[in-house]
Amino acid sequence: MMSWSTVAAWVSAGAAVGSLWFAYQKNEREKASAQPTRRIPATPTPPLLTFPTTYATAPSVQLESEVGADYSQLQKLLAAQHFKEADQETTRLILWVASREEKGYLGFEDIKRFPCRDLHTINQLWVQYSSGRFGFSVQRQIYNEVGKNWSAFGNRVGWRRNGVWLDYKRYSFEFRASAGHLPICRFLAIKKGFWRVVNVGWFAGVWLQGGLLYSSLARKFVDCNL
Repeated sequence: MMSWSTVAAWVSAGAAVGSLWFAYQKNEREKASAQPTRRIPATPTPPLLTFPTTYATAPSVQLESEVGADYSQLQKLLAAQHFKEADQETTRLILWVASREEKGYLGFEDIKRFPCRDLHTINQLWVQYSSGRFGFSVQRQIYNEVGKNWSAFGNRVGWRRNGVWLDYKRYSFEFRASAGHLPICRFLAIKKGFWRVVNVGWFAGVWLQGGLLYSSLARKFVDCNL
C-alpha cells in the first residue's frame, strides 16, 4: 500500500507540471498577441456595367402639365425600363395633350401649339430613366450634329437601316439601342395609325413629309429650350 508521503509527492509533482503547462500556454498567447494582425483583403466589388453616353441626365422630374395630363404611369414604365410600353404611353399622352386622340397624329399646327411644359416633362422622364440615352433633347442634339439631315438622322438613331425606314415592330426597345432611338415619334403622321407615312422611304412624298414634320418638331424643341 502506497504511503501518504508518496501520494503527497505525486500530487506535488502534478501541481508543478500543471503550473509549467499554464506558464507555457500564457507565454504562447503573449507571443501571438505581439505578432501584427494579418488582415484578409476584402473582395473588390465589380464595377457596374454602364453604357457610354455623351448626353447629360436630367434632375429629379416634376410631373407638370399645362392641361392636367397624368404622367405617373409613364414614369413607372420608364423606371421599370419597360421601354416599348413607355413609348406607347408617350404617344397616347402626346395625342391626349394635343386633343388629337381621334385623329391619331399631330400636324404642323398641332406641333406649334403643343405646350412646352408637357414637352419638358416627357423629355425629362425619358432622359432621367435612360441615364441620358433617350429623350427629345438627345434627339435634337443628334439632329443638329448631322446637319439636320433627315436620312442621316434616321441612320444615326437607328430608325433607318440599309437605306430603308423601319416598321415599328423592328425597332429596338432595349437600353442598348442607339442613343436617341427612343421615344419613337409615332404621333407624327398624316393618317391615323399610319406611321409608315413618316418613317418609310418608299415614296418620295412620304419621305419628304416625314422630314418636314420632324423638322417642325425639332424647331419646337428649340422654342421650348429642350
